This record gives sequence, C-alpha cells and structure tokens, in this order.
Amino acid sequence: MGRTSDYVIKRSIILVATTVFVASIWYLSFVPELEKIPSNFHLYMEQEGKDQIAASTSGDLSAPFKLRESLIQKTISSDGNYIEISSVISGKNEFTEQEIFHSDENYKINVYDFTYKNSPEKQFWFKPGVKQQDYQFYHPLVFANTPLTYQRTEQVEGLDTYVFRATTAKNDISDSFPQFHGITILSDTTSDFWIEPITGDLVRFEKNWEDYTIGADQQRTILQKGGKHTTDYSIFILSQAAKTKIENINLYTKVIPALLISLTIGINIIVALRGKIRQINDRLRKSEKLAIVGTFAARLAHDLRNPLTVMKSQVELMAMQENHDDKINQRVSRLTTAVDRMNRQIDEIVDFVKDKPLRIETFSSVKLIESALQNTLIPSEIKVIQPESEFEIHGDFTQLETVLSNMITNAVQAIEGDGTITLSIKEQDNTTLLSIQDSGPGIPKKDIEKIFEPLYTTKQNGTGLGLSSCQTIMKNHGGKITVQNNPTTFTLYIPKNHPDITIKNI
Repeated sequence: MGRTSDYVIKRSIILVATTVFVASIWYLSFVPELEKIPSNFHLYMEQEGKDQIAASTSGDLSAPFKLRESLIQKTISSDGNYIEISSVISGKNEFTEQEIFHSDENYKINVYDFTYKNSPEKQFWFKPGVKQQDYQFYHPLVFANTPLTYQRTEQVEGLDTYVFRATTAKNDISDSFPQFHGITILSDTTSDFWIEPITGDLVRFEKNWEDYTIGADQQRTILQKGGKHTTDYSIFILSQAAKTKIENINLYTKVIPALLISLTIGINIIVALRGKIRQINDRLRKSEKLAIVGTFAARLAHDLRNPLTVMKSQVELMAMQENHDDKINQRVSRLTTAVDRMNRQIDEIVDFVKDKPLRIETFSSVKLIESALQNTLIPSEIKVIQPESEFEIHGDFTQLETVLSNMITNAVQAIEGDGTITLSIKEQDNTTLLSIQDSGPGIPKKDIEKIFEPLYTTKQNGTGLGLSSCQTIMKNHGGKITVQNNPTTFTLYIPKNHPDITIKNI
C-alpha cells in the first residue's frame, strides 16, 4: 500500500509539474510571439466627413465641402525587438482633389509591448485584452500626448467594442498646413475610438476639430472646422479582420493550450499505466515464483523436519554424556547451533507458506514482550531495556509473539557484540505502537526499501522470508511494520479494532 501511495503521489507531482511546464512554455514563449506586431504590419483606413477651411488668415471659412481622408501605416524597417512604422494621413477636398491636410510621421515601436522606443511609458496601440479603464497613449490619430478615457460599450458589425475618447486643446499642428507656412496653428479636437477588446483592434474612428490662430490681441481666428468618421467600407473590412483575429486568438490562447494540456496529461497517464502494468507484471512473476518456491519449500521443510529431529536428539544425548574433552564439547555446541539455525529457517519457510487464521484475543503487552524474550536467544553481552508502560493488545498472541521474536533476533544479529536493545510502547489514536530499537550500525540505504520483499536478504544464512512473513502477519491484523535508521528502529502498528476475517498470504 505504501509503495502504491508513493507511486501515485510521485506520478501526480510529475503530472502537475509537466502540465504547468508545458502551459508556461506556451504562454510565456509562444503566445507573445503570436501577439507581437508582425514585421509586415500594414493598416489602411478611409475617413469621410465635412470640413470648412479659410483661404487666408483672415478667418473667412469656405462653404462646407466633403472631406476624404486616408490613413496608411506600414513597417519600413526592423531592428531586434523594434520596428519603424510610417504613419501617413492625407485629407483632400473630394470635389477639387486638393490636399488640405497632411501628416507624415515615423515611430519606433517595441513589437512585444507596443511602446515607443523613446517613450517606453507610452503605448502606440492597444494590445489584446483591452479593459474598461483609461489608457495613457500617444495615439498617432490624436497628434497629442493625451489619455484615452473609457466611455461606454457599443456594438459594431456584431462586435462588442469599447469606446474611448481623447480630447486636446491648443495642440500645435502648424506643420500639417503647408499653405499657412510660418503661422502657429492650434487645434482643439475630440476623438472617439471603437476598440474590439479581445484583439485591441480599431474598428471605427470619429474626430471633430477646430483649428485656429491667436492674434496679438488674443483674438481667436478659426482657420478650419469640421468632422470625420470611418467609412462604412473600412468599418466592414476592419471588423472582419478583427473577427478573424479573434478566432486566431481563441485558437492559440484556448484551443491549442487545451490540446497541449490534454496531450501532456494523456502522455503522463500512458507512462503511469505502463509503469503500473510493469509493476503488476513484476508482481505476477514474483507471485508465480513464490508459489513454486512455496510448494517446493513446504515439501522440503516436511522432509527435513524428521531427520533434523533425530539429529537434535542425538546431539542432546551426546551433550548429556560425561568425560567429554573440550574439542568434543565444541563440536557438540556447533552441531546444536547448526541444528537450531536450520530449524529456525524451516520455521520461517513454514510461517511464510502456511495460511494461519487469526485468533483475536486481548492480552497484556508485558506478557507478549516477556514471552518473546524467553523464546529468543539473547547473548549476555546485549542488554535489553523493557518499557515501563503496560497496555492491552488486541490480536493473535502466537503470531504477534513470532513477529516480536523475529524483530528481537534481527536486532541481536545487527549488534554483533556488546550493545543495547530498547523496547518501547505507546498508544496513538486507536493503535498500539511497539518499537524495537538497537545500537547496531544501521541498515544500508540501498537495502532499507527492500528488506520486506520476499527472498531478499543481506544475511549469508538468511532465507529472506522472515521480515516478509512478519509484514504479512501485521497486514492480516490490519497494521504494518515501519523501519527507520539512526538508530535502527522497527515499529509494529497494532490496531485495537480488527476485521473479523482472515487475509490469506499471496
């Protein structure tokens, strides 16, 4: 269960990390490239309206005439993150074809944030994602450094647009009137912009103006007065372009990221499933091997048990005889140790293979510990410290004693000489925790994750089944065994409530 949980947590972390990584790379690297001003930027817009203009500085305005105006913006050069845009506005009398207004400006603009190179705090144009707020722009259609203030929302050709207004007063536009060369001409204007907010594109524009001079007596002389608006044809073209751009923006901000995230999740799921299938196959192969080993081991244990019993009886008879010299006594001792070790290994195999139902009862922790210590060979040079506390334990006494005895035996083998084994017990929530700590050198890091696997052992005379059998017994109780180093401590988790079932060994 622990490994499965760790695997799920690990795969979940990888899934989240790779998904965030892919989404971040897309939004931080690719989306800015798609939203930047293209190197072949080009905009054409037609305006129409009515105008009146004075033939001289006397201020006598002409009769109103139809005005035709064009805006042409295009890239003329590029340098790294900046492009140079030419912006030409030309206004003509539609009847006489005479040019009455001309503006020709070049702007160096950052392609990513749409700001001016010489004024990075000012924007040249709206970026995608326009908000209902005021903007500090130096817009090329305004001819002045003035803010664009949000007014309202309006529909244009089926598009929801935000309307912004820019007003100027006493703005010097002398260069735009070559016929009045040398005279300072000021302008008061009101400009309205209909901006599609998703794209930041201009789809409609209106402007009203009054251009004038101020004489020495501070008298105001009107030289031009009029208004203009985007032609229906240009509104249609600009709106269609905005609609196409909206589809593209939705594609690269919603559809493609969703596909990338889905693909990332799919790949992670496939990798996780492959890993899980590999784990299941490994378990199946291991189970098949264990089944074969178990059948063979049970037969072998049965066949060896009788001759070992005979050998042990003969050794005990030899030990009882008198007049043995030291060499014979040493041989008898070695034979006794060898027979006991073989019996212990056979017991481990039988415990692992044999299916034992649980006999749940209530008993004292002191009784369990004392019984385990009596049935375990502990050298005199090893000191055992028993817990002072006493708790009631609910479980199969015989099987839990086997587990505890195995833990103590492992601690003795780990110490290999003088040392201390410390037993401690406490209750936590609805579980009794019984810990076995030894003063040995500890378990190597490469082994600690594998010690509960069947047939895995670091001992020359071990079967690799002892700890696995103990873990199985604890799982049958609804508990578990954990281990940690520095110092080496095995902890038995014994629940107080047990399901009234027997869990079979696999």
